[in-house]
Amino acid sequence: MPSKYQPQVSAWREDLHKGIYTTKLHLSNNKKLRYANDDYCEFSRRLPVMQYFLRCITVIFSLIFVVSIILGILFIIYIITKLNEGRSIFILCTFLIILSFQLFLQMFLNICFAPEDCPIRLNRKTGKVYIYDHFLLYFGSLRTFIRSPFRAKEITVKEFNWADIQGCMTSVSVPLASGGMVRSYRLECVVCEPNTTKVIDHFLLAAYSSLNYYEWMWINSYMAFSDNNLDRELMPEDEFTWPIKVNWPEEIDKKSKASSLEEYQQIDAEYKKIKE
Repeated sequence: MPSKYQPQVSAWREDLHKGIYTTKLHLSNNKKLRYANDDYCEFSRRLPVMQYFLRCITVIFSLIFVVSIILGILFIIYIITKLNEGRSIFILCTFLIILSFQLFLQMFLNICFAPEDCPIRLNRKTGKVYIYDHFLLYFGSLRTFIRSPFRAKEITVKEFNWADIQGCMTSVSVPLASGGMVRSYRLECVVCEPNTTKVIDHFLLAAYSSLNYYEWMWINSYMAFSDNNLDRELMPEDEFTWPIKVNWPEEIDKKSKASSLEEYQQIDAEYKKIKE
């Protein structure tokens, strides 16, 4: 049975219920809650590779690999200029090495220049959702091979209506050489046209190694003002943090903290006048 929301997101597994989740125990925020008050909450979407030490290790190995590829390209170019036979094989090898170089350069630059986190803010008084997006969250998609690696500093901030957002779970299986499978899960949110199931955008909410959707359950209850069983413990602070911090644009920062829809509209009108 396919997803209710079309076009279906890649590696779709199931659609998730949208509404209040009632449980006897507190709804866990999976230690991803960065901040919460009566107006808005902010959740971390930081992937494991974005943690300080893992990022440093990945950067070092990616740099070594990139340098090795450059040396390999230079060697192949030298061989091609010296030999007339097997030229097509060398050209194929060169193409594969250049493709690998682009991939690892993409990884190296994106890990270096990605911010310490890519949070999501949800304002239940205005019904608005704000995404602080970086390409590293979607590394491995088709865009990895066609996107310029020199756009690694680029941050995209998006605003959506909570009413247009639905949740779904995706999963990918990878076979092991020793047998068996390793399965990873991603909690994706799809954005639909108002009052339809037509998907116009999507974004990552969380990535897991097991099948759960704690953040989705917590957020649904929070946005419905059902706070009684919500875990309010904030995510632990890291001893070491990445120097590139989260920096919300001023307009978005004010809108996302508005205490009412009227205040939101006032802020929106003020910034429209400035832009005119």
